[in-house]
Amino acid sequence: MNIFDFKSYKTFLRAYCDSERGALTRLSEAANTQKSYLSACLNGKGQLSLDQAFGVAEYLNMSDYEQDYFYLLIDKEKAVTPALRRRLESKAREMSREAFRLKNQQKDSVIVSEQDSNIGFYYATWLATAIHTLTSVPQFQSIASLEKRLNLNQASVATVIGYLEKMELIKKSGDKYRWNSSNIHLEDSSVWISSHHTNWRARAMDNVQKNDREATHYSSIQSFSEEDFEKLKKKIAYFISDFNKVADPSEPEDAYCFNIDLFRV
Repeated sequence: MNIFDFKSYKTFLRAYCDSERGALTRLSEAANTQKSYLSACLNGKGQLSLDQAFGVAEYLNMSDYEQDYFYLLIDKEKAVTPALRRRLESKAREMSREAFRLKNQQKDSVIVSEQDSNIGFYYATWLATAIHTLTSVPQFQSIASLEKRLNLNQASVATVIGYLEKMELIKKSGDKYRWNSSNIHLEDSSVWISSHHTNWRARAMDNVQKNDREATHYSSIQSFSEEDFEKLKKKIAYFISDFNKVADPSEPEDAYCFNIDLFRV
């Protein structure tokens, strides 16, 4: 259960109580208050104090950012002045959006630095990212196998391999070149992010033209509400998280490209 899916702290806590037997009792103990009082707060006009909210947040093991959002929702509920309430609602929406930004979903990844002199080479074309990924697959850890797999000449593969070694993203072991890094990602403000997205969407178009029956491609232009736009962005973030939970521990057998877009036309 993710607190950033909720616009009301009461709705969030009621959902939590509905999901676990005895949760209301445990939350009231954490808040150092009576079970009847907490129930009245969640279902009526009463409000938790910040001290009570802190106990609940600690019990639920909320991160600092989650706690800030939780306290903000409480302040919003308590606000009487319409202008103040609108201001707090706007702040809550921004915090929720920030929580679902994709950079914040990549918790087990390394964010690469713009100061690395080789980073431009890595993201300038699709070759370096493709070869780097393929070296995690045992059958593609030689220059000859990479040459054949990607339909490239030996010189092109060898050049990329040299740069990847220099960046310590791969490591030579005998006649093999093995993956030697964590998952890496660019900051979304990076000057190379546009090239990276363009490279792999161009590869997607190449794949469409090949009529690859194993691939999945989908494009849709639709109109819907601003509220549902935000809801769909959250669903995409959740899907990417689920995707990574399957893909990251999966035994490498080949390399695949996964692109996803949702934007205002």
